[in-house]
Amino acid sequence: MDMSDVLKYLPEDCWKACWDTKAMQRKKGIQNEKQLLTLCMYYAYDKSLIDTRIYAMSFHSIAITDVGFMKRFANCNDWFKWINRHLIEERTAIYNIPEKLKSKRVIAIDASKIVSKGAVKQTWCLHYAFELFSMSTAEFHITSQEVGETLDNFTLRADDLVIADRAYATITGIERCSNSEADFIMRVRNKAFKLYDESGNDIKLTEDLLQNITDNECLDKIIYYKPDRKNLKPVRLCAVKKSDEEIAYEQAELRKKQSKKQTVISDDTKLSHNYFFVLTSLNEEFTADEIFKLYRLRWQAEMLFKRYKSILNLGSLPTKTAKSSEAWLNCKMMIALLIEKMLSSVDFSPCGECKKQLERNEDIVQFDFSMFFQHK
Repeated sequence: MDMSDVLKYLPEDCWKACWDTKAMQRKKGIQNEKQLLTLCMYYAYDKSLIDTRIYAMSFHSIAITDVGFMKRFANCNDWFKWINRHLIEERTAIYNIPEKLKSKRVIAIDASKIVSKGAVKQTWCLHYAFELFSMSTAEFHITSQEVGETLDNFTLRADDLVIADRAYATITGIERCSNSEADFIMRVRNKAFKLYDESGNDIKLTEDLLQNITDNECLDKIIYYKPDRKNLKPVRLCAVKKSDEEIAYEQAELRKKQSKKQTVISDDTKLSHNYFFVLTSLNEEFTADEIFKLYRLRWQAEMLFKRYKSILNLGSLPTKTAKSSEAWLNCKMMIALLIEKMLSSVDFSPCGECKKQLERNEDIVQFDFSMFFQHK
């Protein structure tokens, strides 16, 4: 398998889009779209400008300066975005979906900061929606660090089940799902916003609800919040007490935080860390235990970020300008999406080093992507 095999996985009209997005405006030095994309992917796979220049001359007979290549690379940003958008739209392999969820698109949503190395620090934020049962990318956005973690960064559908952590569990986040007719399971912070009973009286999680939970028992209760000053809207709260080992760990972490920041953590906050609680819009068809199991699937998004940052070195920005950095990140994501598509393709037939790794039962994602740039 070589680079020509990888390029087969690109969307239709990819080469036309190269000209439409002005990634390529003339055939000078780099003669065609495939050469341009190959050089960009080679550079994005942790190669220096010197390495890229030597590769261009040795294997493609292209003489290009470092400055010349970086200008061409930065101009490819819109092209990379076009490719990524179309790769996301193409469905990949579907894994076993529980019968109750076959009508839904289950997506885990998270965000991660990407900080460049070296003297010139740049911080970007990758907002990511990962479709859990197809193990594929639903949507992603690369923004400046000023853009916060919010569901407004994503396009939600009526058949979505959004699984998200505490950063998204706000009244705004719940209303975003409600207005999109999407279901949600969100872990919520203690005192994230005011909660009420059906009569409109204030509820405190630790005083009124959580302390009544015994070991191996789940709390499953309808409570209310106010999207405005007058109206009450129902939401389902599911909570469970953590194990003794988990409680001991949480309390030790709180003591470390208290010592490090020289602050006093309230008894109410300490008590809330003994419990795990989520808010959901799912009805009684789903038990509290099933809801907790679904929330645990969100860990797949955490593992995804780990793979991107370690295997693809997503946090090692080699460029200095904002334009070229964004292009580099989008090119990295394009490589990740291509790997994702290759793994899910029923026609994928590994050969060479890829086949050897499969025979050793190794994760195919971890093979060296640079093998595709080798020429016989």
